[in-house]
Amino acid sequence: MRIHISEEGLSNEAEREHRRIQTSSSAFGILREQLLENIGIDRIRGFLFHFGWEMGVNDAKEAMQSGMPLDELIKYGPILHAKSGQIRGFKHECSVVREEEGRLVSVLGQGVWLDSYEAAEHLKRHGVSTAPVCHTLIGYSSGFMTTIFGQPLLAREISCVGKGDAECRWVIKLEREWAEQEIREERLEYAHTPIVKELEYTYDQLLEQKNIVTRMADFHHKLTEAVIGGIDLAAMVERVYRMLGIPVAMTDGFGKRIVASSGLPDEAVAELEKQLRQAVKEHSPFGRKAIRTTDGKELLIASIPVQKEIMGYCAFLYEDGIRSKRSEDDLLLDRFVSAASLILLNEKTRFDSFERMKGNFLDQLLDGKLPESEIVQRGAYAGLDLRLPYEIVVMDYAKAKLTLEEEFRQQELLYEAAVRYFKSKHRSVLIGHRNGRMVLLFTLGADQQSSAELLKPFQQELARLYPQGDYRFGISGVGDDIGSASKRYEEASVALRLARRKAIVPFRSLGIFGLLIDNRNEREIGMIVKRELGSLYNLQDPKSVELLLTLHSYLLNGGKLEQTMSDLSLSMSGLRHRIARIEEKLQKDLRNPTEMHQLWLILNYLIAVGELQVE
Repeated sequence: MRIHISEEGLSNEAEREHRRIQTSSSAFGILREQLLENIGIDRIRGFLFHFGWEMGVNDAKEAMQSGMPLDELIKYGPILHAKSGQIRGFKHECSVVREEEGRLVSVLGQGVWLDSYEAAEHLKRHGVSTAPVCHTLIGYSSGFMTTIFGQPLLAREISCVGKGDAECRWVIKLEREWAEQEIREERLEYAHTPIVKELEYTYDQLLEQKNIVTRMADFHHKLTEAVIGGIDLAAMVERVYRMLGIPVAMTDGFGKRIVASSGLPDEAVAELEKQLRQAVKEHSPFGRKAIRTTDGKELLIASIPVQKEIMGYCAFLYEDGIRSKRSEDDLLLDRFVSAASLILLNEKTRFDSFERMKGNFLDQLLDGKLPESEIVQRGAYAGLDLRLPYEIVVMDYAKAKLTLEEEFRQQELLYEAAVRYFKSKHRSVLIGHRNGRMVLLFTLGADQQSSAELLKPFQQELARLYPQGDYRFGISGVGDDIGSASKRYEEASVALRLARRKAIVPFRSLGIFGLLIDNRNEREIGMIVKRELGSLYNLQDPKSVELLLTLHSYLLNGGKLEQTMSDLSLSMSGLRHRIARIEEKLQKDLRNPTEMHQLWLILNYLIAVGELQVE
């Protein structure tokens, strides 16, 4: 069977401009559901409100063309609303107050919508809502009444079947009559930017982000190429300034060594140095922060980490404050920090490798494993003329109860601090570690400071950087022959072991005692020690060691009981008891100056040779 139909039709009942489209409430429910899925609950409220508003405005304009008075238009509005099929019936009352000259004072309309299609469709498709759902109806009423009054009115649904209430009740007033807190949410919902405008804005934002990402990638690529090419910090700072047009500066971790671009004036460099020194002084290293200067400029500063340590800071300067700062400048500064970290890491690696080589050289020197000719040659490679007189320094520092890893880290920090310090003083030095202590070898040129003159400010710098430490130094005598470096090392070690009341002890300050140790006859001196100390010379017995340390403190304090009692944290009776036991075992009178002096020399000898350990 074949069916073929061909026909034409034209309705004479439908007007071209004002024809109405008949459809079921289910069709509007489907449309509403699709809108909800595609533009979301927040968007659909504003969309349906404006949809209903336009219908209400159009119906009001048609009704006004008939010349009806205002009171008839107010009555006619709900009738037209019901004819549209959005509701099946209504209850409505309205009060209007005007002044004698006709100015509108207030409008109060209220009523109930019977069988709202929006409430029914919402319940059918989505269940009970948490808020009123008749947005199209609200929009229709607001648009109709606003048009016939010529002033903005706003309807508000106060109960709704769609959210489980018994009826859909509404109130309409002049917009100015509503309290701000009552309609704040409605204003936000109904004043949403059109979707097209939002899409345009989103596109512009995406385009801007794409441009930022492109600039970021290009900036990062150029920095990476520069780092691979071996660029130094000064050249990097200048290159970043030329790429971004923002004055740039870098400083070391102590806020001192300033590297500034050509776009940074001298006063800005001074301000940057001041800010960074203040940050370091307050022990508050920062990741990234903005600092407002006293003259209205803005500094965007970031720290430069290298191996979990802050090695420096870099900054962008904004002449007219934050107004000229771009949104991506934080990210650009981060890329700059990454490049600077790599440069500093490369410098640190090269420098550390060189210094480690010098430290290994010092170990071989002290072990006496190298011929003198090779020593001089390798010293020249390390930047030292080892034909000159020299001094060796041994440094000890308080060691708390640390793990092996923590102790190693502490050694590394002190080593790096020493290297940086003497480099800043333009003083060549060999630095290494031996027996848990730092060892330094200085050559003494005609116009160079001695070790003792160098060590005082160095000790102060260490105390500033790591205030928890207690730093002591022993300085050897001056050596003329580099082949006898091991002997000078022993002198420095002896001086360090005897450094009790002084932080820095030169070997020459030991006088005759130093000469005695330097030229000691171990056998004869050992016999004297055993004879004079008698049964106390048993260093394996903790009780004997305790009495020897008490004797040392007593002699160190010149026989003053109060000071000795304080140093040893003893009571007076406890100290007197110990001294009595010492005198009994030694068969000596500790008030005799000759006996005191001889015992003092013996105890210092035991300390110097490492047999007696004094805290």
